[in-house]
Amino acid sequence: MTKGTQQSSLDNVSKNTVVNGEHGPQVYFHPGSATLLCVDAKDNRLLIQEQLKMTALLENQKKAQIALDELNFEMLTQAGKQPPRAYDSKLQSTYQQLNDANEKLKAELKTLTAEVPEGELLDENAKGSAIGLMELIPLQKTAGFKSTYVRSDKIRSHWRKYKLSEVDKESGEASFIKYKDKEVTGVDANGNETKKTVRSGKIDTEELKKQLKEASVSLKFEDELIEDSNVVLTDWAKKMNKGLTWPNENDKPEDESTYHQYVDISAQAQLMRYSQGAGLSAEFNPLEKKASAKMEGHSSFALGEAKASAELFIPDRLGTALLFPAKASAGAVGGVCNMGAIRYTINAVLSGNAGASLGIELGVEADFSGEMAKGYGIKGSPARLTPPPPPGQRQINLTIPQPDVKAGGEIGAFAGVQAGGNVSGAIEWFDPHPDDDSDVKHEENSPIVAKEKKFTAIATLSLGVTAQAGAGGTAVFYVSYINSRFRIHCKAALCWGVGAKGSLGFEVDGNSFAAFMKGFMYMLRNVDYQKLEKMMSLGTFQSLCAIPIILLAENIQVGTEMFNHLNSDIRGVLRQFNQALDNEDKRVALMNSIIANPDQLKYTPPETKGSIISQLVDVNALDILDQRNQKKDASKWGVMQLRKTAIMLCLKWVQSKADYNNVMQHMTAIPAEGKGSAEVNEKALLSFLGMTEVGLMGSYSTQYEQNIHTLYERLPDSVDPDEPFRPIPHDEMKQYIALINEHHNVNTQMA
Repeated sequence: MTKGTQQSSLDNVSKNTVVNGEHGPQVYFHPGSATLLCVDAKDNRLLIQEQLKMTALLENQKKAQIALDELNFEMLTQAGKQPPRAYDSKLQSTYQQLNDANEKLKAELKTLTAEVPEGELLDENAKGSAIGLMELIPLQKTAGFKSTYVRSDKIRSHWRKYKLSEVDKESGEASFIKYKDKEVTGVDANGNETKKTVRSGKIDTEELKKQLKEASVSLKFEDELIEDSNVVLTDWAKKMNKGLTWPNENDKPEDESTYHQYVDISAQAQLMRYSQGAGLSAEFNPLEKKASAKMEGHSSFALGEAKASAELFIPDRLGTALLFPAKASAGAVGGVCNMGAIRYTINAVLSGNAGASLGIELGVEADFSGEMAKGYGIKGSPARLTPPPPPGQRQINLTIPQPDVKAGGEIGAFAGVQAGGNVSGAIEWFDPHPDDDSDVKHEENSPIVAKEKKFTAIATLSLGVTAQAGAGGTAVFYVSYINSRFRIHCKAALCWGVGAKGSLGFEVDGNSFAAFMKGFMYMLRNVDYQKLEKMMSLGTFQSLCAIPIILLAENIQVGTEMFNHLNSDIRGVLRQFNQALDNEDKRVALMNSIIANPDQLKYTPPETKGSIISQLVDVNALDILDQRNQKKDASKWGVMQLRKTAIMLCLKWVQSKADYNNVMQHMTAIPAEGKGSAEVNEKALLSFLGMTEVGLMGSYSTQYEQNIHTLYERLPDSVDPDEPFRPIPHDEMKQYIALINEHHNVNTQMA
């Protein structure tokens, strides 16, 4: 074959001008079908023009995306330092460039079809039934392999083809790849050993060169071409095999996708490699130079497997503020309170057409309908993006419906593609006042801004969680209790913002339960409880209030195993609650648990504290005589001193007079059963606390009835939403439960 040179410009292609220059003949290798494609000099000019066009279109979109990432990073580091509108014009322009680049790319890809036959190098004759993106490797006059991507309908039917070997039409497996099955052992949830067979495959370079040598005899290749081809294919095989990943230390054996070791030459893998930039210049090729990932935790691409891996902070590292109607006493501007910021960390390993769609489309579609069998999936979705507020200023009102974005014209290759990928992640809540640095779950070694150190996981995205949100299915952010877990169901628009559709569900496990309760207490203390059904059902809220009491009464430790001891549904939890306190022995156990550690009630709602008090004042004559309720070394007159001490300690974490009154309103046998009269309930409580107390005896008698008045008077009227949860000081609590303050009038009226 004759030799020649090529001189061309990507910019020319993007302007739809003809690529000029000398072009020699070329031999291309199509791995997907183990086929050589021989193109003469004249036709090669057209093929190069197609290749450069597809390269330029994708590169322009990648360039626009990187420009947006860089701008977002700048805004992130300047959050709170620059005026809100400082970046408006630049942000608008950058989004416009990305949308325009995406439209031009999609206009050329829209003819691709979803079903592309395996093991075939398609050409123009197949365009009536299938058009795919063919991955070609030029073999002549090149120092190493360079992927070339062209649409199959641009390949002429008269160009010579020669198959080195057959490729399986079903699996897409080729004879130049060595395959073997590997048995992987693991342990299931019940502790039983599991065994699975995982298939691996690596390119056999010697076998490939052997097949090429046999073909060169029939095609009468020049020695120089054979030499070039051996160099290129050896380089290609080396990099494809090197791109295989080993299982990570924390990968689970039951997840087959972690045992990659599989060179994928299928039609979907070819499209995936193109979408990730495998054929682009070093600046954008993920294998040669890592593109900007400052807004992400990490990103990587395994060439041989055609798998992309990324850790994403969504919508960004500073999260989205949740807005909800405020209770009247909060005095919030516009009647709306800020429940604090949340963000999402999503870890995804993506491949095939679903992965390619995310590399090309600007929108995202999330699915947890169960069609994937293993749980969650995501894929790209057509969308035209609009600039959101800068990082740190993003908000969403949870009471305003977020309809799914209406998709525009879908690229044929992605039509009907199911959401896919190995997807995991968490909801992280911004903890304004971490109790201890070790409680913060985020483990970034070098956070971009100091504020992100305070984000902690409150729920995780786990495979196999397919339960529907029920009545909250249309809500932006909805909590339910299903299968012994609290679930947080989120519209994808809350995670990804504009351009997202679908939903995701997150699970609160034992490890994140404490952070979940803390986050929700901060979130809920200023909201309008009358509108709480927009966020959770009454039954779910009752479970949220009852579970801390069950943990106390049954001495269940918060942690990994805690939900194994709880009933699976709302009715079961309330039944378990009743059984946990259905006799005096159990109420004594609850009393002792509170006295031993009243801090267990720190992040519990007023309904929980009110219900505990209701249970503790529920006594009969025998209970009054029960020595377990009496201090052994009592130096003061008064019955049931331990029971009264536990009640006082229930109020240790009451934050304000408003909070105290809320506890009084909810002194119900069943948590959150309804709201009663604070005055009537308090009168019943004072009657219990004052039982057998004699004011004239002074320090010789317990004075709990008097001391609860003093406790109330010393509380602030209300607290600021951003204030940390503070206990009543230790010295004050000692006074209330052991001493008598004779300077306060026993008849002090409640405000």
